[in-house]
Amino acid sequence: MRKALTLIAAGAAILATPAIAQVGGSVDATVGAGAGPLAGTVGDVTGQVGNTVDRVDGAVNGTIDSAKLVVATREQVRAGAQVTDTAGNSVGTVQSVDGDNAVIVDGGKLYNIPLAALYSKADSVTGPLVTKLSKTEIRARVHGSGGAETH
Repeated sequence: MRKALTLIAAGAAILATPAIAQVGGSVDATVGAGAGPLAGTVGDVTGQVGNTVDRVDGAVNGTIDSAKLVVATREQVRAGAQVTDTAGNSVGTVQSVDGDNAVIVDGGKLYNIPLAALYSKADSVTGPLVTKLSKTEIRARVHGSGGAETH
């Protein structure tokens, strides 16, 4: 009788093993097949974006560091001072200072640039001011009430 019970228990275990293996195998295969390539793609894209951001950040910081820029003083932000971007392209001319902003004129339009976003070369008191803001960011800072452009 003991032998019969052992055989029944062993038979049940043998019969259950393939069913459990099939469920586990199919779940693993589905998850592995679905997530594996996707996970690899996401990882690749994330890595590429991270590398691009690192390169651009390094280039900008290298440009700024090589120019030895320091935050411009209020005395340096005066009417008539030229403003350039970090590449040396003209952004405009300081028309006046309004609170914590410099009012920059470019092409007949007035823009606000925060004083904290204006830099000067550490070794030059009379050189142009430099901003790290892009043209798009500057154009979004239209001077005047209600965002209307002033001519």
